[in-house]
Formats: sequence, C-alpha cells, structure tokens
Amino acid sequence: MKRSFLAFLLLGMILVTSLSWLTAPQTQRAVAQTQPIPSLFQAPAADISTLQAQLKAQNWQAADAETRRILEVYVHPNGDLFSSPLATNIPPEVLQTLDRLWSEASGGRFGFSAQKAIWDQARAQHPNNTDTAAKAFGDRVGWTRPTRDPDNFVAPDWLTELELNYSLQAPVGHLPWAGISWERINNILTAQGCGSCSTDALYLQGERFNRHLPVLFNWLTTALEAPIPAVGSWERPRLAHTINIQGLYPNNTCPVYTLAQAISPDSTVLAVSSYSYERSCSGGPENSALALWNAQRGTRIVTLLRGRAIEGFSYSGQPQEPSSESDRIVGDVANAIAFTPDGRQVAAGLSNGTVRLWTTERGEAVRTLSGHRYAVRAIAISADGRTLASASADQTLKLWNLQTGQLLRTIALDPNDGIPLTLLISPDGQRLATATNRNTLQLWNAQTGQLVRTFVDEAVNLPPDMPIAFSPDGQKLATADIDYSIKLWNANTGARLITLKGHSQRVQHLAFSPDSQRLVSSQDKTAYLWNLQTNQSIRTFELVQSVGHPVQLNNLGYVAFSPDGKVLATSTLLQPPAQSEPIPQQGVTVWDPATGQPLVQIHNVAQFQFSPNSQVLVARGQAVQIWQPYSSRVGG
Repeated sequence: MKRSFLAFLLLGMILVTSLSWLTAPQTQRAVAQTQPIPSLFQAPAADISTLQAQLKAQNWQAADAETRRILEVYVHPNGDLFSSPLATNIPPEVLQTLDRLWSEASGGRFGFSAQKAIWDQARAQHPNNTDTAAKAFGDRVGWTRPTRDPDNFVAPDWLTELELNYSLQAPVGHLPWAGISWERINNILTAQGCGSCSTDALYLQGERFNRHLPVLFNWLTTALEAPIPAVGSWERPRLAHTINIQGLYPNNTCPVYTLAQAISPDSTVLAVSSYSYERSCSGGPENSALALWNAQRGTRIVTLLRGRAIEGFSYSGQPQEPSSESDRIVGDVANAIAFTPDGRQVAAGLSNGTVRLWTTERGEAVRTLSGHRYAVRAIAISADGRTLASASADQTLKLWNLQTGQLLRTIALDPNDGIPLTLLISPDGQRLATATNRNTLQLWNAQTGQLVRTFVDEAVNLPPDMPIAFSPDGQKLATADIDYSIKLWNANTGARLITLKGHSQRVQHLAFSPDSQRLVSSQDKTAYLWNLQTNQSIRTFELVQSVGHPVQLNNLGYVAFSPDGKVLATSTLLQPPAQSEPIPQQGVTVWDPATGQPLVQIHNVAQFQFSPNSQVLVARGQAVQIWQPYSSRVGG
C-alpha cells in the first residue's frame, strides 16, 4: 500500500513538472549553483558533536541525515549534485571517525567497515561489472527492492530515503545510507520550469549509486587504514586561504605581480606589495598597492599605499633609479617590507627613496624616513627593534633609530661595487651583510660604518643575486663564491672558517637551520644539506621532477627551513597534473630533512616564506596562498 501510494505521488509530480516545463519561459535548473566556493583544502573540520548525540540516543534516522550532511562538502564540493561524486575527497580521518562512531553505537552492525566487507564479497562475485556489483551490494544491505517496481517511475530499483529501515533490525550495513535525501529529490520534482527534472530525479535516486559506490569503497580500502598525521605536521597541510591580489585592481586587465611580502611575528598579519603593469598594458592611474591581510581569515585589513607603477624610463617625475636601471618598476611601489619584532608596526622601502612605517592594527601612518636619493631596494630591522637599516640604488646604506626616526649613520659603497640588493642585520645587531647586483659580498660594522671584509668582488659577469646568510646563533656567515663553493666566515671578524665543495653549478640560495647546525644550499636542479659539525654533505634533494621533457628549464632555487627546524622547503620544478605532454612548472616542495622524503608539493607558486612561529607557509604565484600544518579534520 505504501509503495503504491508513493508511486502515484511520484507520477503526479512528474506530470506537474512536465506541464510546467511546456508552459514556462526560458529557465534554469532549479538546483544549479554557480557561485564560486572555497577549495576543498579550505573545508572546515567536520563537526561530529551532533552526530555523536544522535547515535548515543540511537536516533538512526537523524544520524543518517547528519552523516550525509558532513560528507556532502567533500563528495560534492561545488554543490552540484549532478557532477561525479568525489568520494576520494573525504579525508581519511573523517571516514575513520564516522565509521568508529557508527560501529560502536550499533555493535558493529552499521558503519563503513561493515559495508565494505559486503562490498568486497559482491565485487568478488561480479569482478567485471561494477553496475551488477552495486546492485548485489544494494540487495545485501537492503537498499534495493526485492523485485523491480515498473510502476514507480523515479525509484523502480533503489529505495528512497523514506523507505529505509531506521532500526537495529535492519540488515547489516544498512546505515549510513549513500543516497540523496528525499527532500532534495522532491525539490527537483516540484521545481517550476525545469524540463530535465524527471531525468535528474531518476539519476539521483538510482543511477548515481552505480557511479558513487565503486569509488567510495575503493577509497575506503585505503582510507580506513591510512595513518593520520600528527597535528602540526606538514605531511598533509591545509590551504587555509587564497588571497586574490587581482581584487585590488577590479577594473584592470593587466597582469598582477607581487614585489615583496612579509609576515608578522605572530603569523596573524601578512603584508604584500603588488603592481599591475606591463610595457604594453599600463594598468591605469592606480596600479600599485601595499596592503595588509588577516592571515587567519584571508581578508584584507587595510590598504597602506596606492599609486602609480611604471618603468623608470617612462617616469616623468624626479628620477627614482640611476640611468643604468631605467627598466625597473618605479613610482609608488614598495620594494621591501619588514615587521618590527613586536609586530605592532610594518615598514616598507619605497621607490621614492623613503622608508615609511604604519601601525599593523589600523594602518595608521607612524613616520617617514627620508634621505636616500634613489629607490630603497632592501630593509632590515634589528632583533631588538631599535634599528632599521635601508639599502638604496644610490649605493648607500643608512641606519635609523626606529623609535625616533633619527638617521644614525650613512655607509657609502664604492661606486664599482654595484647596487645593494640584499641587506641583512646579524642577530646581535653588530654587523651588516650586503650583496650587490655586481655580486660584491661584504660585511660591515653596524656601529661604526666601517667595512670589515669584502668576501667576493670579482663576479661582475655572473648572474646577480649571489646568496649570503647569517647563522641564527650569529657566529657564522655563509657566502657563495664564483668557483661554485660555499665559504663559512666568522660573522664578527670576517675570518674564513672553512670552504664547502660539492656544487657543480652556481649556488643559488643558502639557508641555515634554526639551531645553526645545518646549512642547505641549492643549484638549478639539486639542493644539498650540510652537517656543519663535520662540514660534509649528508643529503641531496632533487629539485626537478623527471619527465623527460627536452625544454631547458630554470628553477628559482629558493630554500628555507621552517623556524622550528622540522621541515625544509625548496623551489621545485613540478610536473603539472592531468596534462598529456606536461612541461614542469615552478612550484614548492616541503621535505622532511631527517629522511629526505617529500611531504607535500604545492603547484604553480614561485616564492615562499615561513612565518616566524612555523604555523604558516605563504606561497606566491598568480595568487597568494596561505598554508597551515595538518590540523584535525574532525571537531566537536
């Protein structure tokens, strides 16, 4: 009686739907969702508190509906029920937790483990036909009709949600159900002006099982046994936010580029400098910006600077770069950014030759440090927060009292040494290290302004940006040399300590571990990890995925330890997924330095930076991505 009534009801709904479609004007599918949604990586942790209470009370119907609600964000991440169900998106921790809760509440009668055992048997009986296996599984768990009902237009084979048995007398594996709720199907059937609604309902009510079940149970084979990373591990990081810098230029069709970024010491605020300009695309009157973003929410806090970005040779104002640098971007742009150690202020070195400071809470202007003739290329703030150093294209270094804005001293570089690109302050604030566009590497006394030592001064014809790095304990300074070696120096006296040999190409980047006991160096396709107790290379990391492609590629070669020393990040040329003839593209790999094993690969990003507390990795590409270590995918 119940089945006949349901069939009659469904027939009536189909007829009403069909008549509505015949008389309706141009329409759209009622359930279509076109709004963009966050990435799956950004899905919040599954809240299981409601499900726990329902299962404890043995309210099986409510628990079944709640389980579907939890899983839907993964199975249909774009909200489109008619796309292929993505069961493999469900995190193993979520599946394991839901399976445990159902199994414990039902004494092992319900849950994914019970269902998988039945599926394995059905699949073994029908190894060559997943549709037949799905039907055999449905028969065993009580999701199908004993005999096909030809009078039931929407549900001739598979039971609807209304017909399930929500009791412990149900067949083993009966719950949780893998179907679509009757409310959703009913909404489709009663939608006005939808010509495909009856077809849609037929698919969701029955045909979808054939597509969903094989993928689900294949994934369960792996997911139910998968080890769960420790909270805080970078093995399965979470893409917390994607910041669309393009949104700062809503009416601009030019490409957007990021110049510099910095993260506050507590990882809560991200500062990004950008511009939108190419020689053939001017970008309008306001095509540069410096903005602060909430790194926890991915939202913009305040825009500190807005203005014009253009190449130096086209700039009509007071020259901001020497004539030899006329192709550089000038105008109202921030070339370098740094936060004060307490995180309350952010400083930016600008192309107009000044350094400006703002509060990070509200973006209020604090002061402007003026004195350079040309653009400020680099800035650094001492660990005690008292001193700011700036390096300019006018070939001078300036040290400022950060509390008062007073200029403490000016250091003039030799005109033949080039323009400083890198500026570092030693951890104790006593020394400055510089590297120029002519690869002159030097150590300076920050208190007197005197040159302590020139490390490299004959690399004029080499590509720029030869690396230099202080060890965190302040005892050593590492530099690259033109003979492909790495030299370690006494950071106070400049005396040479040792030379490390092993590279066969130009050294691109250097980074010390937080304990100063290891050093990582990179060349185009390989990174080396050095033990500074033995001064031996102890591990190598391949920075180009082997794809056998003949194209000659250049890897950026950036390397960095996380501040807690647990992981190492490197620029890596990665094979893009799902391309027939892929050309490796710039990305980032996060490694376990203890084992040399890659933990995660991030595609389509170039530069990257760990936050000071190791809780954030910011990666810059066409957008700015904020990644966080593994956190529990289950809450409540």
